[in-house]
This record gives sequence, structure tokens and C-alpha cells, in this order.
Amino acid sequence: MAVICFGVILPALFIIYNIIYYFNKKVIYTIKNNNFVIVSNDFFKIQLYLSCVNAILISIIVFVWDKFDFEFIALPVLLVFWGINYLIKYIIKVKKYVE
Repeated sequence: MAVICFGVILPALFIIYNIIYYFNKKVIYTIKNNNFVIVSNDFFKIQLYLSCVNAILISIIVFVWDKFDFEFIALPVLLVFWGINYLIKYIIKVKKYVE
């Protein structure tokens, strides 16, 4: 049951959330910063793409964890989730999509 919840439902909801934010041109909660001034719409493409990659990687981690019965699932999931969100912040700053 945990695999279905954490490996399918939550990543699917995260992808839907990101698609909605992409079309509404909003910054997702995990990288939101009141000091961001978006200067390029490419920002939203990167945000959507990497957030979808994030959700897929989390699904893969959960399925591998379930198949091989690893312990400490929270650590790799949190590392991937926040790691990719900080990667989004880094990329948008380097490409100067925000000020």
C-alpha cells in the first residue's frame, strides 16, 4: 500500500500540481522566494521539466525500495526531492531567468 501511495499517487499529484503552476505561470512552493523577479518564461519550462524528473525519480526510488526491502527510505527520497528543487534554483539563477 505504501508503494502505491508514495510511489504512484504522490508523484502523480506533484506532476499535476506542476502542470497547473506551469500554465498559471506561478513558482512552485518548494522554490518560491519573495525576492524572485522572473525575467524569462523559460523559467517555467525548467521548473516543470525538472519537477517531473523529480517525481519520476521518487517513484523509482520507492519501487526499488519495495522490491529489495531497503531501509531508510525517507533519506533518499528527501535527498532527491530537495536536491532537485535546489538544482532548479541554481539553474534559474545561473541562466539569469530570475533576478
